[in-house]
Amino acid sequence: MPSRLLACSVILFCLFVLSGGIYNILETPPPYLPYGDRYLTLDPRLSEQTVYESIFIFLSNAAAFLGLWISYRSTQVAYDRSRANRYLVLGIALTLAGIIGSYLIFDMKRTILG
Repeated sequence: MPSRLLACSVILFCLFVLSGGIYNILETPPPYLPYGDRYLTLDPRLSEQTVYESIFIFLSNAAAFLGLWISYRSTQVAYDRSRANRYLVLGIALTLAGIIGSYLIFDMKRTILG
């Protein structure tokens, strides 16, 4: 098995575990919660989550990791300064998007709980 494929598999598994994938398999939470005539995709309880929350957290963590990796790769480009700068800006933007996404979920849960 190629080492790059193994590394990507380990990273995806770690992101799966961090996003609550094991919880989703064991508990089978609903994708959304009915609330009157609307649907909530965010479970108001801190110890519970919906499938959509897990997907959003997975994407946020993946964006943060990918941003850090792209920022690291920008240091490997020594011969093309503009390309290295583009990689660095893209990496910083993805990292910030991932961190903001994770913060957004925590803040929304805190707001719902009052």
